[in-house]
Amino acid sequence: MILKDKTVLVTGADGGLGTALVQELINRNVKKVYATGLKLQNLKNQFQNYDNRVELLELDVTSTDSIQAAALNCNDTEILINNAGIELKIPFLKEEAAKTALFEMKVNYIGVIEMINNFIPHLQKNKDTCIVNILSIGSLTVIKRLGTYCASKTAAHILTETIREELEALGIKVIGAYMGYVNTQMTKEETKSHKSEPEEIAYEICNGIENEEERIFPDATTLNFVKKNPIKTVFFD
Repeated sequence: MILKDKTVLVTGADGGLGTALVQELINRNVKKVYATGLKLQNLKNQFQNYDNRVELLELDVTSTDSIQAAALNCNDTEILINNAGIELKIPFLKEEAAKTALFEMKVNYIGVIEMINNFIPHLQKNKDTCIVNILSIGSLTVIKRLGTYCASKTAAHILTETIREELEALGIKVIGAYMGYVNTQMTKEETKSHKSEPEEIAYEICNGIENEEERIFPDATTLNFVKKNPIKTVFFD
């Protein structure tokens, strides 16, 4: 799939990997990028020097109304990149643990489902389209002190594997991108592990999209992990 002249929507574009993805897509001469995020002002701060190929849109992936409005306004979308995500470090024994887990699920999993469901009609109509779910090595293993985050990302991984065959029957490709730590605001407290730069990850993700890879491993951390622990999805009818 060639990215040139495509119309792409990126959730969580107001910083970190999302911003880097928008930049890389522009570098590859897409027709348009819908750069979405929680607050319009934050998006304006990130993209004030970009040309009119970048359209800014407020989008809260935990709000059905917000998602439906985005689907209505962005009905020419050909590539949907579900990048919005949250990682909250709350000890499991704290009484806030359940609230934390619920919010992570709403952003990292339920929001992905709602985005996909609302954009399927447009992706099916527009032809040669795809969905890219930004996942994590935490989708494939357990990261200490991040149990609820890993649970939400594992749910999104299983969703990605499950819907691939169903949506490809409609002409919509489904891609999962898995990565280790990325040097963003979300991981600023993590100091022991190697962090990839967002621009490097965005470059490899876009390569994977153009190569139509079902699973993208954009850094050495996840690439080495899956070499030792291959993903084996077993379907039960």
